[in-house]
Amino acid sequence: MARTFSAEDEETLRQLHADGVSRNEIARQMGWAVGTVTNHARRLGLNFDREAVRAATDARQIDLRAMRQREIEGALELAQEARERALSQYELTGFDHLGTPVSRILRRPPAREFKDFTTAHSSAMTTVTKLEAVDKESGVDTAKGALGSLGAVLTALYGQPEVSDDPGNA
Repeated sequence: MARTFSAEDEETLRQLHADGVSRNEIARQMGWAVGTVTNHARRLGLNFDREAVRAATDARQIDLRAMRQREIEGALELAQEARERALSQYELTGFDHLGTPVSRILRRPPAREFKDFTTAHSSAMTTVTKLEAVDKESGVDTAKGALGSLGAVLTALYGQPEVSDDPGNA
C-alpha cells in the first residue's frame, strides 16, 4: 500500500526546515525520497538555501585539499627517507661460526633491503602523484565552470549569440 504525505509529515517538514536541516537530511530522517521532500517543500512555499549548502561544500573541499596536502608532504618525506636508505652505506651484522659478533659495512644495502627501500620509495611517489592529480583535476573543473558561467553572463549582458569553440559550428 502506497504511503501518503500526511499533515503530520508536512508539520515535520516545516519544523525541520525551520531548524535549518538540509533537504537530504530531512529526507533521510523522514524516510522519504529527496524528490518527494523537494516537491512537498515547494508546494508549502519552503526553499532550501543553496548558497549555504554551496558554502559548506566549498569549506569541506578546502579542508580535504589541506588534508591531501599534509598527506603529500608526509609521503614525500617517506619517499626521501627510503631513497636515502637505499643509496646509503649499510652495516651488516651477524655472527661467525664461533658465535662471535661480526660487522661489515657495505656500499649499498643487500638486494632484499634495497628492493624494500626502492619499493617504499616508489609507493610513496605513486601516492603523491595520485593526490596531486585530485587537486589538478578539481582545479581544472572549477576553472572550466567559472569560465563557462562568465561566458554565459557576458553573452546575456551583451545580447549576442553564444560563440561555439567548435569550428564546425561557427
